[in-house]
Amino acid sequence: MRPQQTRPIDEAISSAGGVCFDSTNSNLMLEQLPGVFVAGEMLDWEAPTGGYLLTACFATGKRAGLGVVQWLQK
Repeated sequence: MRPQQTRPIDEAISSAGGVCFDSTNSNLMLEQLPGVFVAGEMLDWEAPTGGYLLTACFATGKRAGLGVVQWLQK
């Protein structure tokens, strides 16, 4: 079936579900799985689509990447 129309923008979200922020440390490493880092849509958030998603993915990816470097240097 071909799409007939778009859905309202207020129904569009980036994701639903994922890893709770409470289960990570400040570097986005999982407390229960040392050495495993999460970022982007792996995390539990809901936000409007568009630039918010890209910005949050880039920001959490950078944070997790810096956390990996710190963890490997220990």
